Amino acid sequence: MLMHQRRFGSPRERFIRRSTLYGGLFLALLLPATWVASPWAYGNDVHVRSETQVTQRARVAWEQGTLDLALDILDRGLQDNPQALALHQLRGDMLATSRHTEAALESYEIVLARVPTALDVRWAKWSVLVRSGQREESVGELQRIAAIDTQNPLIHLRLARELRKLDRLEESFESYQRAVELVPDMLGWRLATARARFDVLDYEGANRDVQFVLQEASPGSPLELSAKNLLTVFYGSTERGRRFAPVMTPDATPKQLRDWSMIRADGYRLFEAGRFQEAEPIYRTLLLLNPKDPLATQHLGLILMNLGRCQEALTIFRKVSDLDPTDEDYAATVFRMGQCLVDLKRWEDAYVQFKVLYDATVEFEKTTKDVELPTGTRVLDKAKLSRWLDKIRPHVSDLELASDSGTSPNEPGPATVPSEKVLAAKTLERLSPQNPMDAGASLMGRDADFAWFRFVIPAGKVMRDDSPTGAHDFIPLEPGISFPASQQEIYLVFGLVTASDDEVPLAARCFKEASELTGEQTAVAQDHLIMSTNDQSGYFVLPRPATGWRPGLYRCGLYAGEQTSAYTQVDEVRFRIIEPIRPS
Repeated sequence: MLMHQRRFGSPRERFIRRSTLYGGLFLALLLPATWVASPWAYGNDVHVRSETQVTQRARVAWEQGTLDLALDILDRGLQDNPQALALHQLRGDMLATSRHTEAALESYEIVLARVPTALDVRWAKWSVLVRSGQREESVGELQRIAAIDTQNPLIHLRLARELRKLDRLEESFESYQRAVELVPDMLGWRLATARARFDVLDYEGANRDVQFVLQEASPGSPLELSAKNLLTVFYGSTERGRRFAPVMTPDATPKQLRDWSMIRADGYRLFEAGRFQEAEPIYRTLLLLNPKDPLATQHLGLILMNLGRCQEALTIFRKVSDLDPTDEDYAATVFRMGQCLVDLKRWEDAYVQFKVLYDATVEFEKTTKDVELPTGTRVLDKAKLSRWLDKIRPHVSDLELASDSGTSPNEPGPATVPSEKVLAAKTLERLSPQNPMDAGASLMGRDADFAWFRFVIPAGKVMRDDSPTGAHDFIPLEPGISFPASQQEIYLVFGLVTASDDEVPLAARCFKEASELTGEQTAVAQDHLIMSTNDQSGYFVLPRPATGWRPGLYRCGLYAGEQTSAYTQVDEVRFRIIEPIRPS
């Protein structure tokens, strides 16, 4: 169950949303009563009335929760007029909301075969591909959208991020470049491009991009801090970019190099799709060919975790320390090892894993107390680490009572609970090999605590799909990243990587994106909700501001926990508001 805590909207609007959440499939509350088809759908005036009537009847049936009747009405309409593209599109939308993925894609393809530039249909198709976990196919659809809507910078930015997730770094860099070309004043985007350059080993170009930002940024601003931090990564660390791979053994043959590079992408795709049984042998082969591949080592550990083989996973995770990991990779490994140790009920060892991360986070907060962190900066979630420690601490105390008093469990004696400092020191001795992390090091960037959202899709509407098992899923309708200024509400529909194991507050705060953010910003729109146990999907509602949506780009920070700050931000998503095209 999702409990939405709204801060905007009239009492009637809040009642409507609450009724939708608790009352099941009240589509009429989330969908309009009528539907106006795109102009291209009615190429033949003879069929306008019949298509309109079929559409309206089907929609009414759909809104009343009788999907089978709605699809039957559409099918009979399509028998009479198989070229009615509006009916095919509506059929795709209906099927997309009821777990008929392939049939929905077929309906959209019928429309796209006739009208390849129909962006609303392409976005709908992309949404279905994303939600069904078809990563490569969804990126391909984004590329087709970018080729049509070439002047929309957000498409290129999103495409760059998705390509990067697939390790298609060269293509990702090109998309970052295109986004910056369209909005050259977005200095934060230019820093992302600099990082992309660095990862494809264009060191000179990366430095040039950062220096440009430093020249344009206000002295002492968060943006200047971000740029200087990036220079520290370039010149003050062991990182050499993701394409820098002196990781093959020195005596590797050309065939080994070729085999390693060919199967690496296949293994990564299986890993991302959650097909862990199939991925395991590929990753073991990768590490036979190249024992120094840090990404494959991490992935194999996670694969074994997901297969319920935590003892084996610990052996793999410990090898990460020998591969000179970055702070963020080391933090991710420590976190996962702690989870495995809890699963194995090795409470003392688990305690120190989470305590190391917790202490580093506390120290980071102290050292940055008077520093305004850059927008989008992410650090470990101290509250979540604290919850793990609270879960472990009672077991550790019980285990240590006898040993600390020098008596056996059955002999009377003073029960003294050791201090956390003493306990951490004792258990730290048993963890080997060690790669102690600088307690003052920034834990920014990717780490285990940031894998919250599998996807976040902006949409004009949302509906709930209830399965016979009692589970439910929230489906975006009219997805995209461009909305008219008249849009009343924008929905951010999301799926979590894993189902919530506790009641977790989530929040979204959206701001008008500018070249450089200075001072305290007021959110243009925001929303709060609580994920309950076993929930895996939900949505934020962004109501139209009282002063209306102003055309431009908007960035929404997504947060986990009671507070919204740089310490609790776990992701971000963007959309834009455009003025309607006026007829000449």
